[in-house]
Amino acid sequence: MIYGILLESCRDGVCETYGPATWKRIVQDLNFEHESFTTLGRYEANIIERVAECLAEVLHEGTPDLYMQFFGECFVRFFTNYGYDKILRVAGRHFRDFLLSIDQLHDSNRFSFPKMKSPLFHVTDEDENGAVLHYKSKRRGFQRYIIGQLKECAARFFKEEISIRIQDDVSSNEYTHIVFRVDFHNYQMKTIGKRFIQNPTLPDVTSATFFKVFPFAIILDPQMRIFHIGDSVKNVFPPKTQLIGRHLDDVFCLLRPDILLEWNRVLSYGRHIVFVIESRIALQPASSIIVKQLGTAHATSHLRLKGQMKLISAWNMIAFLCHPELTTAEEMLSVGLFLHDINFYDGSSEILIAGMQHARTLQAAIDKQQAWITKLQGSKHELMEWRRKGKRLLYNIMPRHIAQMLQEGVLANSICESHKLITVLFAYSIDFKDVVQKLAPQQIVESINAIVNAFDQCSEHFDVFKVETKADSSYMVVSGIQDRGPTNQRRASTASGSSITSVAFSEELNGDLKNPLGLNQAEVIAGLALEMLASSKKVINPVTGQPFRLKTGFHSGSAVGGIVGAKNVQYCLFGDTVNTASRITTTGEPGRIHISDTAYLLLKGSPYFEVENKGPTELKGKGIVETYWLVGPKSTYTTAIELDPLLLVEERHSVSGHSHHHHGSPRHHHTGSHDSHNRNVADGRGSQASQRLSTTINKASHPTGGCPFSGH
Repeated sequence: MIYGILLESCRDGVCETYGPATWKRIVQDLNFEHESFTTLGRYEANIIERVAECLAEVLHEGTPDLYMQFFGECFVRFFTNYGYDKILRVAGRHFRDFLLSIDQLHDSNRFSFPKMKSPLFHVTDEDENGAVLHYKSKRRGFQRYIIGQLKECAARFFKEEISIRIQDDVSSNEYTHIVFRVDFHNYQMKTIGKRFIQNPTLPDVTSATFFKVFPFAIILDPQMRIFHIGDSVKNVFPPKTQLIGRHLDDVFCLLRPDILLEWNRVLSYGRHIVFVIESRIALQPASSIIVKQLGTAHATSHLRLKGQMKLISAWNMIAFLCHPELTTAEEMLSVGLFLHDINFYDGSSEILIAGMQHARTLQAAIDKQQAWITKLQGSKHELMEWRRKGKRLLYNIMPRHIAQMLQEGVLANSICESHKLITVLFAYSIDFKDVVQKLAPQQIVESINAIVNAFDQCSEHFDVFKVETKADSSYMVVSGIQDRGPTNQRRASTASGSSITSVAFSEELNGDLKNPLGLNQAEVIAGLALEMLASSKKVINPVTGQPFRLKTGFHSGSAVGGIVGAKNVQYCLFGDTVNTASRITTTGEPGRIHISDTAYLLLKGSPYFEVENKGPTELKGKGIVETYWLVGPKSTYTTAIELDPLLLVEERHSVSGHSHHHHGSPRHHHTGSHDSHNRNVADGRGSQASQRLSTTINKASHPTGGCPFSGH
């Protein structure tokens, strides 16, 4: 696991260098739940490698190793935004000092990142041209990341241009162990011997004085046996516990670094590495009254000591100069230690108290951040819901392909399109004048609302687009616009979002389920007109107590469509087709559906609807034209709409596939949810309807084999 600050640095680097759109693409491809990460949150360690691989695929240049090194550089830059650059700046006067202090820097961050599993950095050899740096970690694949960090630190804080190469890879199944050769101008090596001044001659320090100065010191002989131990360490064990003469590994286990407890290895790592050991054997039970009041008298704690291994040549022994690693007062009391036992001159007690306070402050900050994360997630879900509602509203007031173009950033007032063939329907109540004159305003609104709601419910069942509702309760619907998909060539999108979401959303509103029979546009309008006529008979006129009388008519032809308005945008249709459809409606009769000669050509020969000739009709501006009445549906249509729409869609697709593949075989569909219904029609009407659908469905779209107005 890694902390979120590493991932946030990657996000920040990608957004700054390659743009926010690139990061959004990565979030989408890797299916991240959120676009950002919490600084103190913990995530899988392989996420950074996945991001590097995805970035290489998105940009189509470079390798994942190149971007892992880039992320290492990004981390150092991002790290400075939190003020941690001050720690790096005081790590040493020169880059050499920085390399020797990396391990201590990691250890100093344990309060800010208490669960961090920091890697081990160890300089084993150096010369005037550079140094050999060992990197050891349980994580895999971070060697290039480390190279990026080291290069950025050298350039940013020490104005040093360095080169790094992997000299050796001695990794095992448990650890990654990389040996780096770091080349830089290590001129400090020449002056190391000159730094030492002539020390004054003083009497030798006695062992009693030594252990007063270092009460937690442990002296080890070349066999790594405990030669002597400080009183502060001795007092935490039971009085009769034998410690002197035992191997250090019998009493303590070495937690850090992960090496064997051997004389040469300890001396090699002891110069610049922080050692941490933990007691193996039981400690003395705490018997203090304060401890009992805190409820920690029987706590089974372990003493953890942290410090540095120093070779004392005069003794030929190693002195482990250490202090207890404690974070809370309860933990301190549970091991039987008090401030009196801890060194006061080296700041250990002060650091302990400050660490306790810092831990409480940090925990409060973490709790506050978690609360904000929870609130943010709730706000995001609410935002997604409002976006969904907004999209649904947009799809209700715009045709599908227009809504998708708007979402992709096309300017609204730049959209203008020509429709070669659409079918426009008008419907209005001729009783509206009586309603306005004789009813109160509230009743007028309620009456209009009842009519419009009835028409809207009918329109929901058909693949049509409602253009407008006028003040005189006239209702305008058009078919044929929704059949047009998004154009292949569009201007570049200026929106920040992806069109994938809008396309996926539009699939929810696909007209396949609203047009399972594959009707042409005039047939769709014919079915809608019949349903609107039947629905209007259920809406009662409050003045007469009778159903509202409805005039309905439709016409097919060409038109121009576009969005008008800057504030309240609206999709409008312009052209003679709209005017003709309106006049066809007004010259009709109440309770009947009047259609034009061009709409009749689309319905002529339809297996679903019956049409009869009305005769010559005078239209304003058109003269005498031949018009027709839509009489009603045929039995084929009535039978088909009683079947399952999903079954009809499959049937239509199956028949279509059969017509294009002559060697295919018809598919048979069985729907378990309609077994009881199918039993009643299986022997008779149901099977006949299915056969009729199979034979007539190819004729339904355009009986004449193409657009009947293709020659106009």
